[in-house]
Amino acid sequence: MNARPNRAFSGLFLVLLLACGDSHQEQSSRPNVLVIYCDDLRFDGAAALGSSFLPTPGIDRLAGEGVTFERSYTTTSRCCPSRATFLTGVRASTHGVWVNRPSVDWQTGRPLLSEVLQKGGYRTAWVGKWHLPNPGALPVRGFDHFASYEGPGSHFDQTFVVDGQSRRTGGFQADVINDLALEFIDGEAAVESQPWFLVLGHKAPHVPLTPAPEFVDALEDIDLPLPVSMDDPLSSLPARYQSSRVGEGGRHGIAERDEWYQEVRAYWELVLSLDASIGRLLESLEARHLLQDTLVILTSDNGQLLGEHGLQQKGLGYEPSIRVPLILRDGPWGHRGVRTGLVTNLDLAPTILERVGLPVPAEFEGRSFVDQIRDPEARGQERFLYQAPAFGGDTGVVERGVIEAEWKYLVFEAPGIRQEALFHLVSDPDERRDLAQDPAHQLVRDRLATWLVAERSRIAKR
Repeated sequence: MNARPNRAFSGLFLVLLLACGDSHQEQSSRPNVLVIYCDDLRFDGAAALGSSFLPTPGIDRLAGEGVTFERSYTTTSRCCPSRATFLTGVRASTHGVWVNRPSVDWQTGRPLLSEVLQKGGYRTAWVGKWHLPNPGALPVRGFDHFASYEGPGSHFDQTFVVDGQSRRTGGFQADVINDLALEFIDGEAAVESQPWFLVLGHKAPHVPLTPAPEFVDALEDIDLPLPVSMDDPLSSLPARYQSSRVGEGGRHGIAERDEWYQEVRAYWELVLSLDASIGRLLESLEARHLLQDTLVILTSDNGQLLGEHGLQQKGLGYEPSIRVPLILRDGPWGHRGVRTGLVTNLDLAPTILERVGLPVPAEFEGRSFVDQIRDPEARGQERFLYQAPAFGGDTGVVERGVIEAEWKYLVFEAPGIRQEALFHLVSDPDERRDLAQDPAHQLVRDRLATWLVAERSRIAKR
């Protein structure tokens, strides 16, 4: 089912790209681009995003000064697949990264977002968590500056490899990568004719749940709200999710309620730590008079279940797992407000390229949502395909889904097994009523199932 990657750029694309790279006038008018890429941050992970108990002035500032997308999703709710999609502009079934310990060569033969920006006149950098395979030595293709580490890393005292040189750091990682990012930005200040593209790869709020010292026990006196679906009977879950909650394969289950509650508290304290770091970075950019010239994007690789349906972690098709925050603060354009159209991580790369005036490679599978940034009334895409791999090291897809404005259809497939689930997201936003076997909704289920088959066929032929 994997589509074969195109092995070369088209001639027209190269001509346009080189023309863009040679134009000093165009370069100087383009914004800098800063992507704040969080890890496991939920769609409601800030006061401005819907939290009733989190004080998050950093993220709230971004939201107040920018555009917030309420219906932003990841097409595969796992760390590595999502990151590869962001950089390649293609879905997991195309780039081949399905699990968080991948060994596939996901770069060769396809354009990368960083490479297109680099050839188009941008100075490019990745600072922070990378968590992707990179055959051969660093730096990664398309990046002028690279400061990261192997594997998932640690929140404290992380050793970085900065442009090939090992550097031991101390303190909370979110603050360390701020400093490393500002090193890059300050170094670029002498090259005023070239804008920069910088990805800040945060580890937070991914496990281990160890917040910065100033936020340990910051929420101790707050009664954290429990999900309304937390104690729903096991029988109310789709069959595959039942096995995820209990039994031998119950990696998403919650064993001890008290212990789990403390972990959730630590998760949100880690979000507070992340938010403070983001706020400090915005202040640093403002002090350098750079915010007005920079497009700042905040998003996450995936979400996180925190007790919904008695489940935790990610990788399942429920909303808290696949919905992600997405805020764009565009200094030059200045658009503000909330957008309700569907967008996905597959759309980030083409959106960035259209915004800065560079051609989007034909290989990219998403669609730009620049029209939605400009116009609150612009419609998002009608639906998109969600794909999830099996756990336990199996790289095969076992779950696919179709998400629309009102409906979500999921199908779980394995040898000899086919299970379906259907949720009406408007009347049942917490996904507590599976309508797949309800005769009254058979036409909806069949329509979405037919589209899913057709979309898989279309992708396979690319």
